[in-house]
Amino acid sequence: MTTASLIGVLNGIVKLLRQCGYVDKAVWMDSRRLVIASSESSPEARERAMNELHGVVLGMGGLLDLSLHPTPESRYSSSSARKQLDALADALYDLTR
Repeated sequence: MTTASLIGVLNGIVKLLRQCGYVDKAVWMDSRRLVIASSESSPEARERAMNELHGVVLGMGGLLDLSLHPTPESRYSSSSARKQLDALADALYDLTR
């Protein structure tokens, strides 16, 4: 796992969640991204963030449970948003094992 790959996946998820009206979930994910990206974060804090991110993929109310309805300004349709989120969630799950 490279940190850059994980940060890229998280950036994609955060952007997609914002475009689909899940701002609270985007903020939550972005706060974990910041912990992982910061050189000032302890190894324990990074590990906790990774575990939380891993759990949010499949957990009840997790990424795969979201019903996506992109905003009118979004470049996504509902089906393209779903495909994109599924791909990003799979990558997130693999990168946080």
